Amino acid sequence: MKESNKFIFNKAFFVFVLLFILIQFFSPVNRYSNNYEKLNHIEELYKIILNNYHLSLSEDTLVQFIRDGILRNLDPFTQYISKEDLLRVNEDFAGDFYGIGVQFSIIRDTVTIIKVIDNGPSKRENIFSGDRIIEVNDKDFTGPDVDNNMVMNTLRGKRGEKVELTILRKNNKLKKILYRDAIPLNSIDSYYLIEENIGYIKLEKFSSTTFDEFRNALEDLKNRGAKKLILDLRNNGGGYLNQAVDVTNEFLNGGLEIVSTHGEFRNKKVYYSNKRGAFKKGDLVILINENSASASEILSGAIQDHDRGVIIGNKSFGKGLVGEQIKLKDGGALRITVAKYYTPSGRCIQKPYNFSDSLNSIKEYKTSSGRIVYSDGGITPDHIIFVDTMTNLESRFWSKNYDLLYEKAFDLADQNREKIKSNYLTYFEMIF
Repeated sequence: MKESNKFIFNKAFFVFVLLFILIQFFSPVNRYSNNYEKLNHIEELYKIILNNYHLSLSEDTLVQFIRDGILRNLDPFTQYISKEDLLRVNEDFAGDFYGIGVQFSIIRDTVTIIKVIDNGPSKRENIFSGDRIIEVNDKDFTGPDVDNNMVMNTLRGKRGEKVELTILRKNNKLKKILYRDAIPLNSIDSYYLIEENIGYIKLEKFSSTTFDEFRNALEDLKNRGAKKLILDLRNNGGGYLNQAVDVTNEFLNGGLEIVSTHGEFRNKKVYYSNKRGAFKKGDLVILINENSASASEILSGAIQDHDRGVIIGNKSFGKGLVGEQIKLKDGGALRITVAKYYTPSGRCIQKPYNFSDSLNSIKEYKTSSGRIVYSDGGITPDHIIFVDTMTNLESRFWSKNYDLLYEKAFDLADQNREKIKSNYLTYFEMIF
């Protein structure tokens, strides 16, 4: 690169860094630093490293170092999302995407189909659970380089595009030609009647379609006689705030606070219930665990604070940070924390980042009926169920051998699919 061109690039890069830093101070009233001396310091460091460091660093690498250094000193949930990753991140909560319609696991360096999505391209072409994908578009698709991102980037794409698969099924190779189509990403994994008047709903995440799915499932259960409900939020990592508010609203009388958000550069915002809840009466149980986070904690906290239901399980994750996603000029985005979530009683959902802070953060709050609840990050259930009864030796064994045990269990199921399916259906029919 010519010196003049390099100087121009460096100036352009400095403008990029400057804009990026200003995003950290993004607010309705933008805040700008007048301390050009400090900003020039960053440009000075960039030039010195680029032209003097003993190893050759590309400018893209140096940009990444500076960006990562800024974000590393903020909270864990403020992060840069590349243009390539942004599409996948948005798809996860959009309600659908374009693909071939399978759930997979990588077993022994091979993509193994775990489940085929109903009405999807793979279902239409008679692809089954247990099939192995060994080639995609006549290129080898096995080996240690195959990971989840590679699989999703390859199998997802534009609607109507052709995908040629080579499938290995019981030592037989089969060619399959599929055309990508819309694949629904359902929030509700399952729902059914446990007993004649007790409904159960398993909610996996809060996506753009969650409320509609939940309302339909709830209405179906009520029509079938459900007067009590178990809502399973275990391992639900959260999602859209508005969807969590809408689902919570189904259980509350009108005019009750559901959640509030506070931030130094964001005005306080309070979300209230209306009068249109479809399950304002009837026994309610919420199941949570250590992987229930964010939107799951908003719902659980509101139900607990208003004494509307009983929370059962293990203490939730403690993610109470409000994130905004700001698009960047490179096609990526900055997901930045702008506020915190608070339950109706005033509890902050966010857990402390270190042990000493946690000791100082435990405070007492009261529910609507005067029950004492505590704020130390996350939601502590009304009834704690300790599921981990293993000894340290057993725990180390399972941790060390999990992949091997998973593969062995899968092999056993794979080799006996028809027998398992037949027995399961018999058992299912006996219950229902």
